[in-house]
Amino acid sequence: MKTLFQSSDLPLAQLEKLGIYHQGQLLLNPEEISALLSGRRTELISLFELKGEKFDIERLDARLSLRRNANNEVEVLINPIYHSPRQHSLLTDHEMHQLIEGKKDFIAKSIQIEEGISEMYNIEYDRVTNDFVGYSVPQVQAPDLVNGMILDQEQKESFQKGELIELGDGTRFQHRVTQASGLLADRRELILSVLVDGGISYLLIKDIQPLSNISTQLDHHTPSFNKALADMQGVAEPTMQEHKALQIAFTTQENSKSRVR
Repeated sequence: MKTLFQSSDLPLAQLEKLGIYHQGQLLLNPEEISALLSGRRTELISLFELKGEKFDIERLDARLSLRRNANNEVEVLINPIYHSPRQHSLLTDHEMHQLIEGKKDFIAKSIQIEEGISEMYNIEYDRVTNDFVGYSVPQVQAPDLVNGMILDQEQKESFQKGELIELGDGTRFQHRVTQASGLLADRRELILSVLVDGGISYLLIKDIQPLSNISTQLDHHTPSFNKALADMQGVAEPTMQEHKALQIAFTTQENSKSRVR
């Protein structure tokens, strides 16, 4: 399994101009790097002394993401905070209102990517930046297990679609492209696993934001979580390749084929 982007894809020259790559070091925390490689947005990052032909900005707070342009080159997208919600070409005024007001978590659309070929495309509202984020549903890859419990095919498809999933122990979670972690859940921590070359790799996700319809999260130390944590601690540290393979378990990508935003 591969992430949507590899470390070798990172546009280092562009990142250097943004002041977050210096002397061979990417000046981002692991969670932000994971979000970038997985095709999601980082949390807000402060960028300083941005200069261009027509602008000179002392400081800009923005969320960063990656995309492939028309030449299949990876570039950094700077997603600043807008004063008012931006229009989205695929949404009606009513649909945008539903997302902004929180009446819907996402709007699903069918878009044509090639002549005679369509795919599902979800659009969410980013409350941090006041704009809309879209992603290709088929490009989302679900984890094989959550807290040690196997997801069946129906649950994996629900995960791709951003629908709510409930595990046997009552744990509820759903995929969200607007979250740097890629998740919302009724528990603050989850353990995601994928099968890798006949083995299993684990990733502990912390500080997960709550589901939109709850105010207080439940204790994440369920018996299934504790067992998965013990299993994770009982195996050797995963290699970097295994970590990258696992990151795709909750990966999305802002759609680059249709180039609609």
